[in-house]
Amino acid sequence: MTAARVDIVDDTYLRVAPAVVRGWFDDEERLMRLWPHLQRTLVRDRGVKGLRWTVDGAVVGEMEVWIEPWWDGVILHHYVRGTRGRGAPADVARRHQLRWKRAVHALKDRLEEATL
Repeated sequence: MTAARVDIVDDTYLRVAPAVVRGWFDDEERLMRLWPHLQRTLVRDRGVKGLRWTVDGAVVGEMEVWIEPWWDGVILHHYVRGTRGRGAPADVARRHQLRWKRAVHALKDRLEEATL
């Protein structure tokens, strides 16, 4: 029996400077609350361009946030590639996506409101 693949791709536009978005990912406690189902190991810090981790836990593989400058803001790309971890729920990808969308939309609302 092979492990179920997890492939998540998400893109969200934020009308905020890249450095501001990148700074949001510097709060380790926030990231632990966002992804409590994953143990992350930083593989590459690309500065204002984003971060890449290996992950273990509910998903075994890799995860990335890529901050792409776009017009007067950024497109925040989020990728997860791997397999469902041992004991993870069958809908782990869906749960991860919903958790991410709630967090990124809250970030978007807070940061964009601050620029109005």
